[in-house]
Amino acid sequence: MATGSYRHETGSRDPRSRAPQKSSPRSSGSWRPSAARADGESLGNHRPRIAITTSPRKGSEYYAPYRRAVEAAGAEPVDLLPGTATLPEQIDGLLLPGGWDVDPSLYGEKKDEKVGPIDRDLDDTELLMFKQARERELPVLGICRGQQVINVAMGGSLVQHLEAHDIRTHGRNHLAHTIEVEPASELGQAAGEHKIRVNSFHHQAVKQLAPGLHQSATGEDGTVEGVESDDGLIVAVQCHPEELTTDLPWARHLFERFVARARGEK
Repeated sequence: MATGSYRHETGSRDPRSRAPQKSSPRSSGSWRPSAARADGESLGNHRPRIAITTSPRKGSEYYAPYRRAVEAAGAEPVDLLPGTATLPEQIDGLLLPGGWDVDPSLYGEKKDEKVGPIDRDLDDTELLMFKQARERELPVLGICRGQQVINVAMGGSLVQHLEAHDIRTHGRNHLAHTIEVEPASELGQAAGEHKIRVNSFHHQAVKQLAPGLHQSATGEDGTVEGVESDDGLIVAVQCHPEELTTDLPWARHLFERFVARARGEK
């Protein structure tokens, strides 16, 4: 499989407004069916395919919980690598996962000294994939960094540093605090209640909410814990539900409802 690439260049157009490139989805862009697929199903099967943006710098195992959650919900995960130029036509939904900090220059700010590692190739690729998913009216699920990328892509900004919860002490499935959920939101429908316990390990968050998004969940400290689009195609959370699907029904339902939308059921 040949691979194309998209790289940020000084003076190039903002990837948030870059037009999609017209080319064959199987010969353009760096993408591959996820290694998590082990059932031998052919590519012609009816299961929806969910693209997950990944970074080799994080390593494959970092994304394993996302793949497992997508598979458990009835879909096939497909890895997209930095440099992917075109969202494959076979894709039915886009998942933007957690990961590195977003480059503050993308929302017009200087980098705070406490901003962590940045992968600009990944930033640009995710912005481009998000734009193409929106043009195709595909459902999008954003998790942690993914929520932040969505907000930046649509014109919002981020809090560059919050005191993070220490996962080295508690683990990734530790329920750190309670968030209040809007009952009518997609997250609220998945949860079935207006307050839920969530895990938390992030040091950035949504600051200025982008046009076209509304807040669906709020933390005890006022942090934006969930956002959704006015057209219902975007659902994003600041926590990490991929780590909670075994123990908490709301986390499992969130992925199931996302996959259902990708299947065209909602």
